[in-house]
Amino acid sequence: MFDKLTQRSFLSPAVAFTFIAVALTGILLLFHIHFPGIKDIHDWVGLAFVIFGVFHLAINWKPFEKHLRNRDARIALVLVAVLTISCGILGVNNSDNGHWKRGHRQSSIAKMGN
Repeated sequence: MFDKLTQRSFLSPAVAFTFIAVALTGILLLFHIHFPGIKDIHDWVGLAFVIFGVFHLAINWKPFEKHLRNRDARIALVLVAVLTISCGILGVNNSDNGHWKRGHRQSSIAKMGN
C-alpha cells in the first residue's frame, strides 16, 4: 500500500478528489448547512487530504522548488499566508469572548439565530 501512496497515477487523483470533498463540505459548514455526518466527513477526508498532500509534495519537491522561483508563485504564497493569518485574527476577535459550541467556536452568524 505504501508503494501506491508514492505513485503519481494514484496520488494526484487522490489529492484532487479529497480536495473536492473537503471544499464542498467546508462550504456547507460555512453556511451552516448540516446533515448527519457532514462534520465527520469533513474532518476525516480533510485528514486524508493532508496525508496525500504531504506525499504529493514530497515526490514533487524539485518541481515545487522550481515553481517557487517564479515571482508570481511567491506573491501567491504571501497572499495566502496573509489571508490565513487575517482570518485567524478575525475569527479570534469575532468569537464573543471565546465561547465554544460543540467543540468549535460559534460564529457571529450562528449566534444571531440563538
